[in-house]
Amino acid sequence: MQTNSPFLERLARGPILCDGGMGTQLYARGISYERCFEQLNLTEPELIKAIHLDYVAAGAEIIETNTFGANRYRLAEHGLETQVQKINRAGARIARDVREMCDAQIFIAGNIGPLGSPLAPLGTIQPEDARAAFGEQAEALLQAGVDLFILETISNLDEMREALMAVRSLTELPVVALMTFDEDSAIASGEDALTVAHTLHKLGANVVGVNCALGPSSTYDVVTGMLSDPNNPFIVAAQPNAGLPRRVGNRFIYVSTPDYFADYARRFLDAGVRMIGGCCGTTPQHIAAMHKVLVEFAPNLATSAPSVPAPRVESVRERPTIPNEGGSHPANAQYPTKLARMLGKNKFVVSTEMRPPRSVKFSRFLENASYLRNIGVDFINIPDNAMARVRMNNTTAARLIQDRIGIETIVHFTPRDRNLMAVQSDLIGTYASNIHNVLAVTGDPPSHGDFPNATGIWDVDSIGLIAILHNLNQGFDGTGRQLAAASNFFIGCAAVPTAPDVDLDIERLHRKIEAGANFIMTQPLYDPAILFDYLERYKQRYGPLPIPVLAGLQPLHSYQQAEKFHNEVPGIVIPESVRTRLRQAGEAGAATGVDIIKELFDTIYPHIQGVYLMPLDRYTLVGELLPYIQERIQTAQGIDSSND
Repeated sequence: MQTNSPFLERLARGPILCDGGMGTQLYARGISYERCFEQLNLTEPELIKAIHLDYVAAGAEIIETNTFGANRYRLAEHGLETQVQKINRAGARIARDVREMCDAQIFIAGNIGPLGSPLAPLGTIQPEDARAAFGEQAEALLQAGVDLFILETISNLDEMREALMAVRSLTELPVVALMTFDEDSAIASGEDALTVAHTLHKLGANVVGVNCALGPSSTYDVVTGMLSDPNNPFIVAAQPNAGLPRRVGNRFIYVSTPDYFADYARRFLDAGVRMIGGCCGTTPQHIAAMHKVLVEFAPNLATSAPSVPAPRVESVRERPTIPNEGGSHPANAQYPTKLARMLGKNKFVVSTEMRPPRSVKFSRFLENASYLRNIGVDFINIPDNAMARVRMNNTTAARLIQDRIGIETIVHFTPRDRNLMAVQSDLIGTYASNIHNVLAVTGDPPSHGDFPNATGIWDVDSIGLIAILHNLNQGFDGTGRQLAAASNFFIGCAAVPTAPDVDLDIERLHRKIEAGANFIMTQPLYDPAILFDYLERYKQRYGPLPIPVLAGLQPLHSYQQAEKFHNEVPGIVIPESVRTRLRQAGEAGAATGVDIIKELFDTIYPHIQGVYLMPLDRYTLVGELLPYIQERIQTAQGIDSSND
């Protein structure tokens, strides 16, 4: 393993800054995700060069070649498997040209990502074939003169082993090995952060770390795990995503701001991380904010960001929008479920979210459902692999609850993982399973969940999905063919009062109602003024809301959780006043979080028809909140709170 390279000598002097997301910048410049980004090294080299220059101008000392997916397997998806050498060499050459244009020391990192398909026995790629593919790519990058390698976004230790062995068989240049972790600070095969770091170091990595899948907060948990052994022999790197993305139309929008990234850059450096940068959703603005922090942290390394030639400005190309396939509001949705009956009779409802189990063991899941039923919860909501994290199929989980616990469920349904055939097939099966309340949602991107190589389908969005549900209720499939029997789904839709573009979300909500939605569930709320403004703006454009609203309420248990949700999770906006209260509460944060929700409920109660509690598996919080909610309902309505 090489120990005297210019890169390692620079790293020995202090922390170093890498660039940010290449794919994010290409997408922002109008390049569709369906395109082969790596082919742009051949067809649009000036575009790639402009992005590199932006990152250098922001202060990055390492720029990664645009070769993330330039291996034979990923290129084969575009019919380009014979151009591995050509594309990788071009990517390295563009980066070298950028360095020559700048008056600064810039290191060129040969970027190598995962193969795109799992290794055997789960997949069909044999270990020796994986090593050959990684070696083919690494050899081309070597020939083009890279200074180091960054192996990244690999979630399986066996695949990373083959990548490291392939590179080490060719060169002693420095290697940075970055793996993706889940929210529990473990990789897909179950190893924890410290175990992964030790393994990668033994396999020949000079720098080990984490990138992608997680935002700054959870990435911080991973790197502190890697650094928990005071005798560790390795250097640690962190390149988080800019939080979790929101799908708006056909675009993905990330929520973490440069200022938030700067705050976590300080935390990373204070913890001992020595290589920082960004992954999906990060921009030159994020890198510039991190550069400022790095200079403050290590003044001896202080250099101003180099002056670079002005890049060519690329116009943003228009993308097609998914057409509205909606129909009219159904006229025959007369109390098909208990939920429909309660809302139809103006009875206040309380639903609670339960995330399905991660494995085939479900006894604890049912125990929790039984607890919620016994304390008086009306319904249980079950998300559909929320945040793209893999769990038990939610229709199966709902059936278990209804059959064994005896409480009605509301299942979330997303077209993310299903084509049009599967959407209709699964909906028919859901109805046949006696699950008739469906919340139609677009879904979180799979590339930022447990399986980053998975692909989203989205033949339709949530509006199209509602139209399909409506058609099934009328006795027709998506093609207009009449079915032997009609369903009678009670259809829910989502509203995001905290959306970056509120007017767009209001327009989409109206289209959802026109398509056939029967009730609304909002994202978690913490500021009543935001909800009131949203309802008023809808009223001004379209008149009073014609269907009931269930407000999302998610109790917070700490200041750290509030900061993470506010800065990393799409659709969640937590006012500064709330975060300040939680910070001041310290160890009493959980109790303060419950008080905040009680106060919020008191304010919004007259304007809603129900609440949707999201305790994130902390069901005792529901036990603390529910008596207060029930007492408030009884006081206001003068009725028994059983809602039966």
